[in-house]
Amino acid sequence: MTGSLLLTVAPVGSGMARTGYPQRIATPDRGGTQTLLALDMVPVVSVEASFYNAMGSTPSLPANIPDAGDPSEPNLELLRYYQVELIVTVTISPVVQEQLRRVAPVFALDIYRGYGDTWQHSCDETERLAIALGRASAAHHYIRQLAQKIALTRDRLAHIPLRKFILLGLSTDGRHITVYGRKSIMSAAMEQMGFSDAWRGETNNYGFTNCGIETLATYTDASLLVIDYGESMQAAIAVLNQSPLWQAMPVVQQRRVFRIGRIEVFGGLPLADEFTDRFADALLRPVRL
Repeated sequence: MTGSLLLTVAPVGSGMARTGYPQRIATPDRGGTQTLLALDMVPVVSVEASFYNAMGSTPSLPANIPDAGDPSEPNLELLRYYQVELIVTVTISPVVQEQLRRVAPVFALDIYRGYGDTWQHSCDETERLAIALGRASAAHHYIRQLAQKIALTRDRLAHIPLRKFILLGLSTDGRHITVYGRKSIMSAAMEQMGFSDAWRGETNNYGFTNCGIETLATYTDASLLVIDYGESMQAAIAVLNQSPLWQAMPVVQQRRVFRIGRIEVFGGLPLADEFTDRFADALLRPVRL
């Protein structure tokens, strides 16, 4: 991946004049950052590296890129200093987007709409951004490579007897969970790998819902994928190990609760790439909880 020259401050508009497309791009959230990187472009300003890497986000973020600060309150002065021509986001709120427009146009990837096919939305929005940046061929290549990867992973996992899963995160209190179901990119990727998203409940526009741990008792034929958030997950497991309700659940008694590596659950299309790796690892090298 190239693009280190984008870190050099150039006269305002020089990139635009050179190619007809924005070159100096800021990505103040994780979803925007990973989508731009997937198109083989490097932002001049990005989300903070440790914040990006903490969720295991892919593609890898090059070192020494200035960060825009907290995604809920990006540093407008820094964005002006680096003479940003376009700002790309997935999850930044419309209110904050209005503030960002004081610096440069905002390209909001409209993936999480609460209706339709989230997977298709993520593909379409990646292509829409690529066209706006003169990178249409890069988007086509990335989507094609991702489809091939998912198909290969489907074949690798064909022998796994467990086929129904619920993806969730545990609250530290051991009494509440966040379930990531339909309308999420993870659910779509799971289905494309030949597995079923077993969650039957509603989810919000971002594909998740919060509920009590007791809700899982009704899912007797589903296995659980628990996202590993480190100490918070361990704290929850310590509580659950003392819970009669948890211990009585068939999924627990039959040891069908698995750890899955953390992921950027509200990312762009590269989230599917990331999730495919984590999902395969969870099933081929299982760590039971």
